[in-house]
Amino acid sequence: MPTWSDLLAEGRAALDSPGFAPYEAEELLASAAGRPRAWFLARRREDAAGDDAARYRGLLARRAAGEPLQYLLGEWEFLGRTFRVDPRALIPRGETEAIVEMARAAAPAARSILDAGTGSGVLAVSIALERPEARVVAVDRSEGALALARSNARLHGVAGRVSFVASDWLSGLARRPLFDLALANPPYVPRLDAPHVDRTVSDHEPHLALFGGDDGLDAVRVLLAELPALLLPGTPFLFEIGYGQASEVSGLVEAAPAFALEDVRLDAAGIPRTVVARRR
Repeated sequence: MPTWSDLLAEGRAALDSPGFAPYEAEELLASAAGRPRAWFLARRREDAAGDDAARYRGLLARRAAGEPLQYLLGEWEFLGRTFRVDPRALIPRGETEAIVEMARAAAPAARSILDAGTGSGVLAVSIALERPEARVVAVDRSEGALALARSNARLHGVAGRVSFVASDWLSGLARRPLFDLALANPPYVPRLDAPHVDRTVSDHEPHLALFGGDDGLDAVRVLLAELPALLLPGTPFLFEIGYGQASEVSGLVEAAPAFALEDVRLDAAGIPRTVVARRR
């Protein structure tokens, strides 16, 4: 019977390459055994349970084959909170947290909020948690993503204040100005770049949420055209963009009669990542 230390050594050897983070073996063992990572530190010499070892080895094999760690764990952190994640929606990423952070200054009093393309619901749920008096409408084309987002809203106790709408972008919403804040993390990877996308991403995350047309900006064009009818004057629209898109996106915003470009924030790597456009 292997000890916990044996299993950790086995996992580190299986995931010993630059494509894997140093902590992944520990995370997978904790998930397989249903214990926190710290639990194993004092029990390294103890025999591991056979069922736990079998589950762990199964997870290791899947991770070594390229399946994302976040999907194997079934959860991931966003703005310090744990959210359920699975292949129905994109994995939450740290750079997307800037949308919520920038919304604090861009619309501190907003109480009627739109999240376009909600995916797992991390933006909608996070903004609802920060603003107990707010109501959020979260839209997505994918019924599977909406089911996952609903589960996250229930998990964090905001299901009564977040409404979920199945819609191809904003086509399912009434055309009247209701919202005083709009958020989006749209698909922005150019389809022409698909062969160069890491296979851990392209083989497992939903293409509907990844690829935004040949140049990656189809969704941005749709939102800039459809949002004005739904936003009150002065409403900020915050959204994420990809590498090398800042100049073209700035031009799209400036060419949209209903919007003024207010800000483009760099991410931690110095890449323009989060755009603020304000409804005139």
